[in-house]
Amino acid sequence: MSKNPGAEVRKHLATGKIAMSVSAHDALTAKLVEKAGFEMISISGNAVAASYLGMPDMGFITLPEIVDVSRRIAAAVDIPVMVDADTGYGNAVQVTRTVEEFERAGVAGIIIEDQIDYKKCRMIEGGGHPVVAAEDHAAKVEAACAARNDSDFLIIARTDAAADHGLEEAIRRAHLYIEAGADMLDVEVFGTPEEVAEIKAARLSVPLKANMDEGKGLWKMGLDDLADAGYGIASYPGVVRYTVVKAVADALAELKRAGNAQNLIPTMSSVEEYFDAVDLERYMALEADHLKPFDTADKK
Repeated sequence: MSKNPGAEVRKHLATGKIAMSVSAHDALTAKLVEKAGFEMISISGNAVAASYLGMPDMGFITLPEIVDVSRRIAAAVDIPVMVDADTGYGNAVQVTRTVEEFERAGVAGIIIEDQIDYKKCRMIEGGGHPVVAAEDHAAKVEAACAARNDSDFLIIARTDAAADHGLEEAIRRAHLYIEAGADMLDVEVFGTPEEVAEIKAARLSVPLKANMDEGKGLWKMGLDDLADAGYGIASYPGVVRYTVVKAVADALAELKRAGNAQNLIPTMSSVEEYFDAVDLERYMALEADHLKPFDTADKK
C-alpha cells in the first residue's frame, strides 16, 4: 500500500505532466497494472458492478461493497488508487461518511458525480443522464472536502451535465465545484477537439481528469494535447474489463468447441508468469526465513 497516496498524486499533478491511470476491478488486475509500469490505478464503478455483482453500472453497488474492493486493491499495490464513488452515496451529510470510509481504505481520493441518485454509466444509452441542481452538488463537494482527515486526500468533482444540457452548463458547474473546494474536475464529454478547446478556453483553475472511454473521441487524443488543455490524469476505464470479457469468452468458446485446452496454450500465461503476478517469490522467501522445513516425523 502507498504510504501517502494523495500526496503522491498531488506531487505528480504539480509537474504539469499527464499521468496514465488504468482501471482495475480486483487485486490481481491491479497488480498487473502496477507491474506494467503505470503511475496510478483507477477503480471504476462500472467494472466493479460487473465483477462483484455481474450487473451493469446503474447504481447497484453499495458503499460497503466498493470500499471493500478498494481496500483490497490499495493493500495489494504500492501505487496510488483513485476510486469512482458514483454520486457520493448520499447527500451532503451522508457523503461525510463516504469520505471517511475511503480514507480508511487507503486510497488517494474519490470522484463524486452530479447525476441523480438513480445514476447510470454515461455509456449506457437511453433515458438520458439527469443531473442534480449544481448548487446541491457544490454543497456535497464542499462537505466532502470538509470531512477529510488527510488534507492530501483528493476530491474530484465530476459533471455529466454536458450530455443533456450542453458543455456551457457543464463548464458553469465546473467553476462552482472549484469554488466548493474540488481538487480536480472530470467534465464528461464525448471528446471532440472542439469540446477540448472549449474546456481549455474556460481556464479552469484545477487539473482535469480525462475519462478515456474506448469508443469516445477523447481516447484518440494525444497525451501531450490533453496536458496542454489542462488535463493531469488520463484514466483508461475499459482496457482491462473489455480485454477480460473478450479473452475469457473466446477461450471458453474454444474449450467448448475443441473439448480440450490444447489450442489455448499460446494465449494463456505460463504458470511462472501467473506466480510472478501474485509475487510468489516474495512469500516463498518469507517461508524460508521464518518456517522450519516440514518434517513428516513431526506428525508422529
